[in-house]
Amino acid sequence: MPVVSAPVVVLPRHQVTTDELMERIEELYADHPKIRQIRRVMRATTVRTRCYTRPLAEQFGVPSSLAERARAHLRECLDLAERAAEQALLETGLDPGEINGLVVLSSTGHSLPGLDVPLMDRLGLPRSVRRVPVSQVGCAGGVFALARALDLMAAGRDSRVLVVCVDAFSHYLHGADTGLDGMILKGLFGDAAGACVVRSEAAGPRMELLRAWEYVHPDTHGTVGTYVDGDGLHGFNSPKLQRVVREAMPLVTDWLERTAPPGCDPAPRFVVSHTGGPRILDAFVEGLGCHPDMVDLARDSLRELGNVGSVSVLDVLQRTFAKSPAEGDRGLLLAAGPGVTFVAVQAVWRSWS
Repeated sequence: MPVVSAPVVVLPRHQVTTDELMERIEELYADHPKIRQIRRVMRATTVRTRCYTRPLAEQFGVPSSLAERARAHLRECLDLAERAAEQALLETGLDPGEINGLVVLSSTGHSLPGLDVPLMDRLGLPRSVRRVPVSQVGCAGGVFALARALDLMAAGRDSRVLVVCVDAFSHYLHGADTGLDGMILKGLFGDAAGACVVRSEAAGPRMELLRAWEYVHPDTHGTVGTYVDGDGLHGFNSPKLQRVVREAMPLVTDWLERTAPPGCDPAPRFVVSHTGGPRILDAFVEGLGCHPDMVDLARDSLRELGNVGSVSVLDVLQRTFAKSPAEGDRGLLLAAGPGVTFVAVQAVWRSWS
């Protein structure tokens, strides 16, 4: 049975509080007609701190060219990804030469080849490692990466898959995006990297990964995501996302019911969700019919790191390992992202035995 050990999450060094961010926003957008509303909705994200790969003074001002930002993004994401991957290998006691599968996900990257190839060089992974480079999955990325690791394991050739997620949204939070959604994104996102190893067996606390489920809601490709114009990359996020999540949640619970073992309660005993925002977490709770404290760890992650995209689920997973569910508890890893895409993985908690 594929198992995942505790992930490792690493952060860039520039930590910014919401108070500091608001000072920067009010300095740059003092004449914005909705500055009071912006202040209110930024506070409503519940994010208290986030980390950037660049100082706050370099955020949201006159943008550099898209090419310059892409090069800086690749360089800084690669450094973060390397740190996370090295620590994950150290945590699991594996040598780079023992890795035979690699899933690398960065929803903010724009390079060819992707991060996976230079990361192989830096880590000293085998040249024959089977790679799955992924982008354009956004906040669903952490669960999506674990689902792809399950695919590699199911193929029967890969028994030690390194999963690496890294996102640096700060390079693509465009200063000219002054609509309410663009300003909310400035308050919501942070940068981070995370890594873990999925393998056929492991000693110590671990999470068995049982099966994955994916779904793309129809006619929602314009709900959340990014677009490129002559001025660079821009993010957008429609309020429709909350409605879409609520519409899709019955499909998640139906899948849980259909795949539950006979006599087993299909309701998860723990939930590892991405940190899309307070209202998205509310929609998860409502849809699953679970107690609100099921997503407390996700709310903690959101407050302390902001939404760190594909890394969010790995951070919540790390917090879940620290809290430690009861032996044999069945849980759910769940995320939504651009598409609108939903990805879920069922899991069982195992202790030292």
